[in-house]
Amino acid sequence: MKSINTYYTDLTGLRSFIQAHSIENSPSLLIQVFTARNDKQFIEELLIHLGIVLPKAIIIGSTTDGEIMDGKVSTDKTVLSFTKFEHTRLKTEVAIHQKDGFFSGQSLARSLIQDDTKLIIAFADGLHTNGEAFLEGIHSVNTDVIVGGGLAADHATFDQTYVFTKESVITQGAVAVALSGRELNVYNDYSFNWRCIGKELTITKAENNRVYTIDDRTAVDTYIHYLGKEMAEGLPAIGIEFPLISSHDGVMVARAVLSKHEDGSLSFAGNLRLGEKVQFGYGDPVEILKYSNTMLNNVKNKPSETIFIYSCMARRHFMPDLIERETLPFQNVAPTAGFFTYGEFFTSRKKELLNQSMTILSLSESDSVSMQNPELILSEPQVSSTPINALIHLVNMTSHEAMEQEALQQAQVRFETLFEKSPDGIVLIEYGSFTQCNQKMLDMFAYDSEKDFLTASPLQVFPKRQPDASHSFRHLKEMKERATREGSCQFEFVFKKATGVTFWTDVMLTRMEVNGQDIFYVVCRDISRKKEMEIELSRQKNILYYQANHDDLTGLANRTLFMKELEKGLSESAKSEKELAIFFIDLDRFKKINDSLGHDVGDKMIHIVGERLKRNIRKGDIVARLGGDEFLLMMRNVEQYEDILAEAGRILKILDDPIAIAEHTLYSTASIGISRYPVDDLSASNLLKYADTAMYKAKEEGGNNFQFYASEMTDIAYEDVMIERDLREGIKNKDFEVYYQPQIDLRSEQIVGVEALVRWQHPVVGILSPDIFLPLAEKTGLINELDLWVMQTAMHEISVWYAEGLNPGVLALNVGMTQLEYPSFIDEIKKNFKMYDLDPKWLEVEIIENEVMKNPEKVIGILEALHLLGISIAIDDFGTGYSSLSHLKRLPIDTLKIDKSFITDIPNNEDAIVIVNTMIALAESLRLKVIAEGVETKAQKDFLLSHGCHNVQGYYYSKALSSKEMRAVLLAQSKELLG
Repeated sequence: MKSINTYYTDLTGLRSFIQAHSIENSPSLLIQVFTARNDKQFIEELLIHLGIVLPKAIIIGSTTDGEIMDGKVSTDKTVLSFTKFEHTRLKTEVAIHQKDGFFSGQSLARSLIQDDTKLIIAFADGLHTNGEAFLEGIHSVNTDVIVGGGLAADHATFDQTYVFTKESVITQGAVAVALSGRELNVYNDYSFNWRCIGKELTITKAENNRVYTIDDRTAVDTYIHYLGKEMAEGLPAIGIEFPLISSHDGVMVARAVLSKHEDGSLSFAGNLRLGEKVQFGYGDPVEILKYSNTMLNNVKNKPSETIFIYSCMARRHFMPDLIERETLPFQNVAPTAGFFTYGEFFTSRKKELLNQSMTILSLSESDSVSMQNPELILSEPQVSSTPINALIHLVNMTSHEAMEQEALQQAQVRFETLFEKSPDGIVLIEYGSFTQCNQKMLDMFAYDSEKDFLTASPLQVFPKRQPDASHSFRHLKEMKERATREGSCQFEFVFKKATGVTFWTDVMLTRMEVNGQDIFYVVCRDISRKKEMEIELSRQKNILYYQANHDDLTGLANRTLFMKELEKGLSESAKSEKELAIFFIDLDRFKKINDSLGHDVGDKMIHIVGERLKRNIRKGDIVARLGGDEFLLMMRNVEQYEDILAEAGRILKILDDPIAIAEHTLYSTASIGISRYPVDDLSASNLLKYADTAMYKAKEEGGNNFQFYASEMTDIAYEDVMIERDLREGIKNKDFEVYYQPQIDLRSEQIVGVEALVRWQHPVVGILSPDIFLPLAEKTGLINELDLWVMQTAMHEISVWYAEGLNPGVLALNVGMTQLEYPSFIDEIKKNFKMYDLDPKWLEVEIIENEVMKNPEKVIGILEALHLLGISIAIDDFGTGYSSLSHLKRLPIDTLKIDKSFITDIPNNEDAIVIVNTMIALAESLRLKVIAEGVETKAQKDFLLSHGCHNVQGYYYSKALSSKEMRAVLLAQSKELLG
């Protein structure tokens, strides 16, 4: 038997490799293909090339989450492993899943297994195969044949995996090759060493490999509950790193998550049965590498001419920098190849599907044993602190109470008395060995006898390395030398109990001279609890710092951290003489999405936008969330103006892409304002202010664009300040006037109401439309004062007209959420009723539909209070918002006002006709009055009258009139009625 491995590039390179190594075209040649290219066309082309140069060879292959060639790990290559057998027969078979994995395994076994079959190497697709059932199918035919291989992978995308032979490339099934022959030696082994953490859980509802509930929680909720919502959102991928572990006939078996379902259930790589006990698993790199070394020692003592490794992708992801420590030494025993899987096949007492494991197959047609003596590098790896470290700490934390630290006992005259009464562990060291210790020392180190402790080797009482990665023995030697020089020294050190558990101690090492001989007096105190508290305190400080400098929703920097980084960036730019740019980013139409679909959807959208920005900025730049839908970006070290243009264009593009949240597909572009250092200013505050000003310019240009700051923008902002000043003066000086637009009953052609509208008689410009000053009034908070004045003036004039015998009908007042939420709003209405002797039935409050939907529950309460006073309620601009029928039925409303945008196109637009008729029918079904706004033509009037809408307002009858003009119209109507 001979094996050789290579990376595939193209047909030319393949020919050269085969010729250079004299690879024989033979049915006894097995080619295994492990490819990172998850591309069916590429695989088919590769198989054609292999068929051209080695048409008689046997081929099986799989897509991967990483490849192993000669012990080295890759993630973007295609590995070809050639094994030429001398005395072994090969046979391949393909099984397409018809029912489930059991029948596929059974079918393959029946087709492949012969009397002298020693091994089946099988690859099954990683997304549709119940691996455990597949192996049970093989086991049902034959219990002796060893099975190796695993489930195909696709780099954790969980989209599509492929397995293949020379003739077939499939996505739902399995391929296998049987190796038969009396002289074939097969040795298999596996390394697991995933640590169980947390409490034991029970499977409470499951069907084969689909688990519905665990401890009566849905499977997804179980992951959320124990690992946190943010981490559980990574399912199914996170379920590879944190599998469920159970014991199968004494073999610890992990079950990785393959897919997540809408009902909250999860599909695992193998079966989990009702009542089965499971725990979450987490990788321990130290133990993983330790057992891998044991496995290496086992295999090098076996006949071995080739080694195949089928290892779980979780091992590669969990310790990417260490994985070759595990695979590379096997190359020193025999040529080694394999791949990283979504589940590994292993035969022990029975055939098992494993996860989180590394399995090996060692094959030989000879009985000779390699003389190589490879070893793994067993220095403890440094694994960075992660949220899971905190989880392990939480789950496994002991419940004993903290012990108060006691001062060290002063040296006693006699050592024996000190040993008996000391609360600390004490040991004497003479001639480099332990010579005497007290009972406290034995208790601390969990030794039953003094002899066992005093004769223990160094590595039995302390780990090879300390938590800071320093070498334990070297560290103790340095402390001993220091105590020799200075008389004593105190330090913290991690020791190891007889049970193997490590613990922190505070050590006082003192040198004494007795009869000319140095004796070291060692006092140890267990400070494990103190260290736990220190670690927790440090963690809490880190959390507080993070919370103070980061946005809770997105995890991005907040304004505080951004300004710190900006000051630092300005200082760097001043030294490097390079530009710096600030982007002020505001989402377009976000408020509409947030108001209509709710804050949960809005929050998710903000989170997604933050993720997109974070993923797409340059290295060294910083993105922050200012609040709401506003983000900031700082570009450091800008080489040229075009770099800023490119970055702005890229941000607009990534934010223009649709956002999928639940059943919604949302679109929200952005407006970006850009300021530059040192072009626009030198100070951080001004640069931020100028970027904000430029952003508003982008908004004015229609959004979905970016604008650079220009000094003219400051002039425009100054104009806004001036208008605000005039507005305040105007309210103070009562420069406003109430206008009225009549509402007409089409059946009688008589006025049945008037809508109050406000106009500003500017002392310099003249009459200004509400479109100019009302948004500014809203922005500056002057709207309440203005609205209260309009309400008081209109109610006064209506009461005067009634007193004169005129009949203006119902007074319609427009009210926004700001005014509704004003604390004394209802009291002001009551006061005006009393002051002007006005009957509440002559007042109607209009609120825009979108305003209602901002907070329907709160609005309902306020409107009900108004309704109890006898005031009628109208929904204005109906049809432009997102109110539901359920909300309409609950609202205490009397009138629906159809928005003029729907009236404009009737009677010539079929869509408009359908919408208006539907609104009229809805009003009739709810027994509501309906008014059409914006009626400007006779055709519109006639259509509305004929379709049951009897009340209208619009330019066809009258524009908004001044108080004097309105009184004249009412007087004329009164005379006409009197004849």
